[in-house]
Amino acid sequence: MGMAGPGGGTGQESSGQEGTRQEGTRQEGGGQEQARSAEDAREYVRRMRSLPVDQIIRDVLFGLLNAAQVKLGRRDARLLIDVTTVAHEHARPYLPGELSKQVDQLLGQLRLGQVSAEGQASRQGKPEENDLDRMPAPPAAGAAR
Repeated sequence: MGMAGPGGGTGQESSGQEGTRQEGTRQEGGGQEQARSAEDAREYVRRMRSLPVDQIIRDVLFGLLNAAQVKLGRRDARLLIDVTTVAHEHARPYLPGELSKQVDQLLGQLRLGQVSAEGQASRQGKPEENDLDRMPAPPAAGAAR
């Protein structure tokens, strides 16, 4: 499962090289794969440079929000919520009002969900694998509203 890139694709679309691997030697296919990979990277950079910054920030914020939702109840979810809050506050003057409103609403829902899920997790006793070893400190007062 790959994450969607700026153009909506995963960068893992089929390039017709499967046949090369089966018909020729791996070295021949590998050279074509490297050339295709370099071409894909150039195309990604070209598209990224032309994207409006608010779209890039939107993708980053929603990636953090989605990760926080999946991790609700864990310490790392709290960190993801805090990082999203700080990044959003810093970028807010450059974002459309509707996007900021949506992020604010989602952050509010996640904060409530995190408190509830933390209560459930504390009753289970043992922490989940790969969670933070301690509760993250809240952001500095000036970093988030």
